[in-house]
Amino acid sequence: MAAANAKNEVHMPDLKTWDDDPLAAFTAFVTERAFASTSRRLGEAEPEAISTKSAEVYIFMFRKFVTWLAGQNRRFSQVEERDLVRFISQLRRRGEQNSAITERYLRLLERCYSHLQITPNPATSATKLATDNHYLAQNVGTEALDAAQVDAFVAALPSREPPGTNRAGRLPKAWKRRRDHAVQATLLFGGLKVAEAIGLHLSEVEESFSPLPIRLKINPEDKHATSYEHETIVHGYGADALRYWLIERLAEDGKGQRLFKGDLVFPGDKEGKPMSKVTLWRQAKETFTRAGIDVNRSGGRTLRNTFAAQQLKEHGRTKNDVKGYLGLALERSADIYETAKPRKKKSDEAL
Repeated sequence: MAAANAKNEVHMPDLKTWDDDPLAAFTAFVTERAFASTSRRLGEAEPEAISTKSAEVYIFMFRKFVTWLAGQNRRFSQVEERDLVRFISQLRRRGEQNSAITERYLRLLERCYSHLQITPNPATSATKLATDNHYLAQNVGTEALDAAQVDAFVAALPSREPPGTNRAGRLPKAWKRRRDHAVQATLLFGGLKVAEAIGLHLSEVEESFSPLPIRLKINPEDKHATSYEHETIVHGYGADALRYWLIERLAEDGKGQRLFKGDLVFPGDKEGKPMSKVTLWRQAKETFTRAGIDVNRSGGRTLRNTFAAQQLKEHGRTKNDVKGYLGLALERSADIYETAKPRKKKSDEAL
């Protein structure tokens, strides 16, 4: 009888563990069947634990909440609905969410508080409060540039012409302008995420000096937590700009040593350190401004969207092709690019 009672005993989650280290507690929870059992779409009595890749996405999202929580000096178990509304409102102000992403965050937190048996569930209450008070950001639709805007963006890229004669063995003058020119063109004509461009290695660039589009083999290991290994192409002007930059990137001194150290395609300095997201965001924003393009999100996401939309509408690619180029998990994720178009400006995008 004692054995039967022990088998049927319900294990109570430890609130102190979640308060002391919420990220560690969530990381352990998300890989268990207990997390899968909180899904609203249960189709089996004992659901299997989610995949490792799905867990990584959830952990990426939860880490952002934990960072915000620490700044508020709040314990996870003490969070109230108004705290969660402030959190999602901050994401909206920074341009990091639309209503679908908002609901995804709140649903994830709702599952956590449900597991901890906290009632009333603050995430459930926050969802209702945000809806009733119109705090949820409205979707503005997937934004992409039209053909005229693409031409204007290219014309407004930083100059790739050297300002004067370079001295042998020295870094070329104004090399960062040409790097910025090439990386933005690669985003626009290759569909990379900002993190993928920043972390792009020379070994991932294939056939860069042929007249064909440049093929990139993207390994997400040191780039972006939610990316998948995939291949894409940099076509048109993007391929020309990338080739032009690679000649300079691979230049050597009189001793046969490369002027730029490391193996990043777009290094942040001569030592080969990565450039920062903020640097790339500022450069892209300035290009949008010079081009006179009034968009809701003046950053890498709009450039990536434009690549995907062009592949579908102008190059005859299928949604499965675009799924492969962008490294998406599901083909249906490419549906949004079928209706992507320029949108009226509402806020700037934070990368």
